[in-house]
Amino acid sequence: MNKRMSIDRKLLADLAKEVGLNTSHLDVLGERQHWEIVVGGDLLERLVGIQRQFERLAVMGDDEYRGFHIEVPRPAPEEWGNAEELIASGEYDRREAFLADWLAFNPMETRWFHVASSRYGDSRSIRVTDRKQINFIITNSPKCADAEPDDTWCRENLTRLFDYLERMIDVIVANPDGFNDYVAHNLPYQQRTGRIAQKEFNRIVPNFKIEVEDRETSIKALEDSVHGRSVPPLETMTIRRYCSYYRIANEAYEAYYRKRGASGRVYEDPQDVPEELRDVAYYKRMKFVDVEALYDIDSPADFIRFATDHYGELGLSRLNIFASNKCQQGWMIVVSNSYSANAGLAIEVATALYKAGAPLLIYDAEKLLRILLEEDYVRLVPDSYHNYMGYQEEGSVYELPWEYECSDDGDSSMTREQYYVIVSIAEWQSEDRVKLMMVKNIS
Repeated sequence: MNKRMSIDRKLLADLAKEVGLNTSHLDVLGERQHWEIVVGGDLLERLVGIQRQFERLAVMGDDEYRGFHIEVPRPAPEEWGNAEELIASGEYDRREAFLADWLAFNPMETRWFHVASSRYGDSRSIRVTDRKQINFIITNSPKCADAEPDDTWCRENLTRLFDYLERMIDVIVANPDGFNDYVAHNLPYQQRTGRIAQKEFNRIVPNFKIEVEDRETSIKALEDSVHGRSVPPLETMTIRRYCSYYRIANEAYEAYYRKRGASGRVYEDPQDVPEELRDVAYYKRMKFVDVEALYDIDSPADFIRFATDHYGELGLSRLNIFASNKCQQGWMIVVSNSYSANAGLAIEVATALYKAGAPLLIYDAEKLLRILLEEDYVRLVPDSYHNYMGYQEEGSVYELPWEYECSDDGDSSMTREQYYVIVSIAEWQSEDRVKLMMVKNIS
C-alpha cells in the first residue's frame, strides 16, 4: 500500500462499503446481550486473527491495549429497513415518508466510533463505543469456549466488522501520521473532551448559569463549610430530630423543581397528627417508611439501625442528606451531592439547612462555591449521564448537542451560533496518537 496515500472521508467510506458495513450494523450489535457478545469457534478464530493485526500497532496501555477511531457511513436508503419493498412500490407519498424516516434516524452522513483491543491471559476482547449510547464488547469466555452468536444476522455483522478492521489497520500502518492528523481534524467535538471557563460559558449560554434564591446566604453557607465553620454539633441524633432536617431539605428540593416548571408535590400537614410528630409523618409520606412502627423515634440506638441504605436521598436525585458523627465531636447534617447536574439543587438545599441553623457539613463545598462565583471551568464531555462530581476537577459538565440539533427557533438547548463560539474557544484534549510497533533488528 502506498505510504503516501491520502486519508480522507471518501477513502474510509469506501473501505466500509467494500465489506458492506454501515452504522446500522453497529447499532444492532450494540443492542445485543447487554452489550456483551461472547464468541467461539470460527468467530473466535477471527477475533484472535484481528488482535494479531492490532499487534502491528504500538501498545497504548495495560493489558496490551491498542485502539483507534473509525468513521463509518450511514446506510443508504435502499440498505435501511424494508427499503426495497417501499421504494419498489413506486408510490411517491410512501417513498417520501420512508425517506423522511430514513433521514430522521440517520441525520449524519458518517458516525465515529472508537475500537479498542485488549488481552489479559486467555481473555480477549474488542470494545466498540461511540462514547455516548453505543457500547459493546466482543469477547471469549473460558467457561463457554464453544459459545457462538445464535443468529445469522449477528454473525454477518461481526464478519463485516472484522473485515473492515483488517482493512483499517492496513491503512493506519501505511500512513499513521496521515491517519492521526485526519482524526485530529475531523473527530466530532461531541466525542471529545475539553473545557471552557464557567464565566465564558455562562455568557454564551445564559440559561446554564446557576441562579439561587438567596445568593449572599448561599455563598456564606458554602464559605463556612469550606473553612469548617458551623454551629456546634449535636450530642445525640434521633429519628425525630433527623426527620426535621430531612423535611427542610426535601421541601427545598421540591421548590427548586417547581420553580423550573416541573410538577412537584405540595405537602400539607394532616390535621390529626400532633405538631411534634408532623416531621416524622412527612418523612413517612415521602419515603414510604413507617418509622414509628419500626423504631423508637427518640432512641439514639434506633437511629443507628434506621440510618442505612438511601434513607436520606431526596427523590431519586442521589443528593443525600444524612447525619454523621464520624469526623466531629458530635452529630452534623451532611449534604452529599453525587451528580454534577445537581450543583444548583445542592446549593439551594444546603442554604435552606444553613438558614435553619443545622450543624452543617457540605461535601464538595469548594467546588460548589467556585461554580456559584463563576470561577470554575465547565468540562465538555461526550456523555454527561450520571456524571459524578468526583469524576473530574471541574464541578460542572456539559454534553454538546449535535450540530444538526442546534437551531435558532428556540426549540433547542443551543443555537448554532452559540455552538460555534463554544467549540472555537474551548480547550480540547488531544486524542491519543496511534503509533506503529517497533520491530527490533536481530543481528
